[in-house]
Amino acid sequence: MTFALFAGLHCATSSDSDSSTTSSTSSSTTTTTTTSTVATTSATISTATATLDGTSGCITNVNTSIGTDLPSWATGNFKCQVAYTSGTNYIFKSANLPNHQSFYYCGSHAAGSTTCSTGQNATLWAALPGTNYAAGTNVIASQNITYTIPATPTLKSGTLTSSQGGLVSIGVTTNGLAIFNNAAAPPDNLSTEANTFDAYAGHPQNSGVYHHHAAVTKLSATMADSTLIGVALDGYLIYAEYCDSGTEATGDDFKPTANTNTATGSSTTLTGGTSTQLDELHGHTTTTRHLSTATYHYHYAQDPTATIKTLMGSYFRGTIGSVSN
Repeated sequence: MTFALFAGLHCATSSDSDSSTTSSTSSSTTTTTTTSTVATTSATISTATATLDGTSGCITNVNTSIGTDLPSWATGNFKCQVAYTSGTNYIFKSANLPNHQSFYYCGSHAAGSTTCSTGQNATLWAALPGTNYAAGTNVIASQNITYTIPATPTLKSGTLTSSQGGLVSIGVTTNGLAIFNNAAAPPDNLSTEANTFDAYAGHPQNSGVYHHHAAVTKLSATMADSTLIGVALDGYLIYAEYCDSGTEATGDDFKPTANTNTATGSSTTLTGGTSTQLDELHGHTTTTRHLSTATYHYHYAQDPTATIKTLMGSYFRGTIGSVSN
């Protein structure tokens, strides 16, 4: 069983600095900002001593700074990260530290272990759920991930971009965490790798990048609702299982039918994608409470490659931006 590079996503070793920054404070801050004043992503954080800030809901010293010129889906939902507009793109920057307890807030542990006694963060460490076991010796580490995401998403024609193409991450959750694709590190299937998920359905790969392939239970306990989960690298939003019919009310929410076909990598062979049925990429076009005009978006759904429910499929529907770490 392999736990080195989950989902075939390779982690870059370079990091980007903020183009315009203000000094971070000793505790988490929540502000809105324009592109002329961009807060730093975080101060230096030790995962061994990290604590959760009860006011911000983020790890202490991880800033929330969301530009006022971003759309309401971002200003009203995203935190534990810095986001702003730059030209025709939205920039999201994240320290990628989960704002909840995790087994992987641990100095070290044996491969396959279910306990952690060395370097344990007494505040943020929690046991693995059920019969789950450790993902090798991987532990969470602070990152500096920068997402450059098109402000106006565009559906791609012809050959689609693979979500398994060695990207650092394929999207970011509303609480600032990396999204990975529907594949596991060879030779495993993601349904096997899911046995290493922590109590919030995430885990880190070998360089400490904590991420979600599937459910994000910090945001939605069951995922059986219309919670906004995040945004993909192509600019299209990602939701839990249900669509909200374009209203804030929950009584008219519905679950679009998942597509059981395997994507071929071409837009010309996609099926479904209607208001009530997903295509092979977990997406369809309709309105949501954040999208008053019918717009393509993704849903957490059963995936034929992973054989479990995942946030995204094997390809992006749109033209992607870029991501670095």
